[in-house]
Amino acid sequence: MKTFEIKRNNNFLSKENIKFINESVLNNNFPFYFSNTFTGGNNSNYTFLVHVVQKRLETVSLNEAINSPDFYLPTLNILDNFLKSVNEKYKFFLRMAYNLTFNTGDGKSQIHKDHNYSHKQIIIYLNDTDPESKTCMVDENNKIVKEIIPKKFEGVCFGDVKHFQYFPKKGFRTVLVATYI
Repeated sequence: MKTFEIKRNNNFLSKENIKFINESVLNNNFPFYFSNTFTGGNNSNYTFLVHVVQKRLETVSLNEAINSPDFYLPTLNILDNFLKSVNEKYKFFLRMAYNLTFNTGDGKSQIHKDHNYSHKQIIIYLNDTDPESKTCMVDENNKIVKEIIPKKFEGVCFGDVKHFQYFPKKGFRTVLVATYI
């Protein structure tokens, strides 16, 4: 069986990072857009809201990847702070997005891997949310082998394993998601 290593930290955000999250991302004026696609593929039955910061490198050229004025500061700074705090290095990011999920009646997202090649994933939980809106990693038989309970301002990092999330039963769940090599 594959080992599911998770690196976590809940004390890495700067005061500027927290201010941006609270006053911009969690503000009613932050632009989130409807999506029903996971992993850049076909439409699914699962809906959520997304603010794409960096488009998937497998879909655009490097020159076209940056999709948001929030790429360099502060999003890249938040990710750098987290990776330094867990002693991870990266060559480049493959994608970045802020995702907002809520109760759609579906219960959970589809089981997926973000890319069809070796990569690592970061999820940073940005708000207090339903603790049942866990991120779950599954084995080759889609059996849950690890669960991550969301905690505000905690970052987690893991390899290219299949995973899914339970949607909150109440309220919403906002995360910063990035993949990298």
